[in-house]
Amino acid sequence: MTKKSAYKIMVVEDEAVIALNLQQMLTKMGYDVIGVSYSGEEALEKARSLRPDLILMDIMIPGKLDGIAAAKIIKAELGIPVVFLTAYSEDKIIESAKQAEPYGYILKPSQDREIKATVEIALYKKEMEKALQESKERFRNLTEITSDWIWEVDKDSCYTYISPKIYDILGYDPEEIIGKTPFDLMPPDEANRVSEIFNTLATSQEPFDCLENINLHKDGHPVALETSGIPTFGSDGEFCGYRGIDRDITERKRIEEELRKAYDKLEYRVKERTKELEVKTRGLEELNTAMKVLLNKRENDKTEIEDNVLTNVKELIAPYFRKINKTKLDDQQKTFLSIIETNLNEIISPFTRKMSLKYLNLTPTEIRIANLIRHGNPSKEIAELLNVSPRTVETHRKNIRRKIGLEGKRKNLRSHLLSLQ
Repeated sequence: MTKKSAYKIMVVEDEAVIALNLQQMLTKMGYDVIGVSYSGEEALEKARSLRPDLILMDIMIPGKLDGIAAAKIIKAELGIPVVFLTAYSEDKIIESAKQAEPYGYILKPSQDREIKATVEIALYKKEMEKALQESKERFRNLTEITSDWIWEVDKDSCYTYISPKIYDILGYDPEEIIGKTPFDLMPPDEANRVSEIFNTLATSQEPFDCLENINLHKDGHPVALETSGIPTFGSDGEFCGYRGIDRDITERKRIEEELRKAYDKLEYRVKERTKELEVKTRGLEELNTAMKVLLNKRENDKTEIEDNVLTNVKELIAPYFRKINKTKLDDQQKTFLSIIETNLNEIISPFTRKMSLKYLNLTPTEIRIANLIRHGNPSKEIAELLNVSPRTVETHRKNIRRKIGLEGKRKNLRSHLLSLQ
């Protein structure tokens, strides 16, 4: 309790001596006696102007308003608590006094400690009522500004409290829902599903969180809700029901559904595109295979043509050059013949570099010696390997140079042979 000097008390007593004694007694206790009235009308007027924290009022006072009537008006109009002082204890008077809802009832004559206890209890009760009213006001403000619907149900799942937010969510006034169950607001199949879940929770008296369910708006359209609740218990520990909130998640569910459809559509398009790419890939693979076959065929044809050209030159033309060289030619004729032979060798030289030794009209022995030369073996070693004389090897070297077009040229035989396939 705050300091007693903060409390202002008004005394209503038609007997001046008693009024003075009360004033002195209360002042001694530390209270601030801000006024004394002798009639009901005067008490009402001073209460309006002075606004005391508590009024000690005699029931039997002169005037048109007795203490009970004045207390009723003060309580209804100003909310100021009243403690009755009276010498009467008859049941009829007490019953009449109850209608004014007094904060205490003191019988005259009374002791100081009795008055002190009654006054302190009355002031404490008023403070508690004020705190409770402020708490209720905060709760009311909270329920009005929150976007969630706050509710309470009893152990039979019947609504005992509904916040006004239900009107924004489902279109009902709270009074229309009190006494109904949550399942009364759901489609039949949904009601059966959710009731099974809720009954299991209620049996175990467990809290629950984010239970999604469908309710029907007053106009009939479905509303998706997310429900959370905790069990409530009485002072004796007995299960009383549940208290919780419902949150409107209709928009969230709509967005989730749109995202799901977009994902499914995208996944379908990816699968279709993948199939198209697989078909194109197979087509490209088949085309690539066909191209490889064609390129191989072209390369083979090219090689065959080169081989034929080279072979024809070596077999059909070269022999006649040798025969003509053995005839009697003047210097001019020899010059022309040399030019023709040189130009022809230049024409077939690209083919010659790509030809295997077997296409150069080499004998088997000459091919063996050519391979040994390519591997860097000198003539002496070649003679020993083939069991022939070095002279014979030199003769074969000259024939090889002539057949591959190096006769009379200052070009290394081994380097030229290495350039051949």
